[in-house]
Amino acid sequence: MTKNNRSLIKLCYFFIIPFYFIYGCQDHSDRIFWSPYSDLNWDNIGHYDSEFHTHPGLGGEEYDPHQTIDRYHEEGYKILMLAAHDYDIPSDYIDTIYPWTKLSEIYEIIKDVENPTEDNQRYEEIHNEPWQDRDPVELGMVSVQGTEISGPHHTISVFNAYSEGGATEAESFQAITELGGFAYLAHPGRYVERWGLTPHWYVDKYLRFDVLIGQSIYNRQDNHPEDRALYDKIQHLLGGVERPIWLYGEDDMHREAELGWNRDVFLLENFQPGSMYPDIQDGSAPDVMEALQNGYSYLWKPSEQYKKRAFNIINVVVEDTYIELTIDNHENVDEIRWRTHNPIIDDTETVHYGNRISMRDIPEYSLFVRAEIEGSEGTIYTQPFYVTERNEPN
Repeated sequence: MTKNNRSLIKLCYFFIIPFYFIYGCQDHSDRIFWSPYSDLNWDNIGHYDSEFHTHPGLGGEEYDPHQTIDRYHEEGYKILMLAAHDYDIPSDYIDTIYPWTKLSEIYEIIKDVENPTEDNQRYEEIHNEPWQDRDPVELGMVSVQGTEISGPHHTISVFNAYSEGGATEAESFQAITELGGFAYLAHPGRYVERWGLTPHWYVDKYLRFDVLIGQSIYNRQDNHPEDRALYDKIQHLLGGVERPIWLYGEDDMHREAELGWNRDVFLLENFQPGSMYPDIQDGSAPDVMEALQNGYSYLWKPSEQYKKRAFNIINVVVEDTYIELTIDNHENVDEIRWRTHNPIIDDTETVHYGNRISMRDIPEYSLFVRAEIEGSEGTIYTQPFYVTERNEPN
């Protein structure tokens, strides 16, 4: 070994080793965790699968509205929205495909109307058969009103009747706001790939419009694999808890092959079927609306189509300096990893493994972590847990 090499090694020990020793010994006592799950009474929580982005046949999809409802009911979903494309909705005649109890009436209103996006076919020609009414209460489900808005970035508009779509995203978001609804951004990877949208484009929209509550990280089986990293990057740029956004999966179902690939699991107490429509009991519909707004959910991503949840999160303990997850059927879990955005490499990274994470495990640059709980049957993706300053209000 040369004299120069020995000198270099001494410098490394003198500068680098103490740096890592000091960093590793920090207790990060000025930082604490914030969780969207903290207000939940886990002793009474049930787990209810939902789908907000599925198409009911107005544009020539495989199933008519009542058939779509039947298929999701057969697959065990408890919360469902029929999200017709706004450009397929004859807005001079109807707003949305809602309520389910009047599907036959809606069909009679529009059956002779032409759809210009489908070569001016009449809706009667597009559909398989006359629509049949469905009662969400009898089915044990919560029905949600909404639409997929293409204004121009496709957006899932929930709990409102908006269906025309604006010339710009701002127009659509403003209209949804005025109607008291919420929205999340659908398949963002499509627009990153096609239009070159950047994370900063999304950050701008979130900062300007409170009506936006999050975005998709899975579309169908996985049309846009980079959507997870995009979500993390946007979340980091937003600064953490000051502007939380939630993650969702979406079947975006037009055909049977696209059904059952995603289940947003809502965490609710005393679930009752219903709807916000005046002639139907509310049931848990207002609770679904609250949960959607506040992140009381996680995503179950099955390893194969139709696979139902093989395990659940049944408790989340969040103290200032640690998070601990309790999983039922834990023998079905192979790995729990904690993910964050690393601004140095500008990508998502894993910072810890196991059901418990301490603030000591969180890099200084991290503004949030989220858990991925993986087994052979599928993976749970939690909403983000935010890292914030101790003296900041939560």
